[in-house]
Amino acid sequence: PPPPSPMDPPPPNNHTTEAQMGFSPALLTYWSNNTGGLNQPEKRSHLLRRLWAERVSVAFLQEMHFRGPDAPKLENKRFNLAYYANHPDAKRAGVAILFAHTVPFRHTATHMDPGGRSLFVK
Repeated sequence: PPPPSPMDPPPPNNHTTEAQMGFSPALLTYWSNNTGGLNQPEKRSHLLRRLWAERVSVAFLQEMHFRGPDAPKLENKRFNLAYYANHPDAKRAGVAILFAHTVPFRHTATHMDPGGRSLFVK
């Protein structure tokens, strides 16, 4: 047979990955949760494992109870993009939006409530 040309379709593959299929908004899964506070490392780790196990693309988290800018972060290799709004003075309120590494998100703007109650990411 002649050698394959770059114009030839790829051979059939039983293991098609998301990258091979291309990104489709239909593949996104959203998850919203009132966390009841994530100040313990074990709770943060458990949450990230559960998000990955359920194949969550975008997670909306409420009531994280972090304080100010030095709050713990939730990013890891699977959820490498996260935005936060924390209460500046007290361990109450607090919201976050986490994006899985498979989501091709391009950040253009952020608006957050100074009290840590709402967060908008564009």
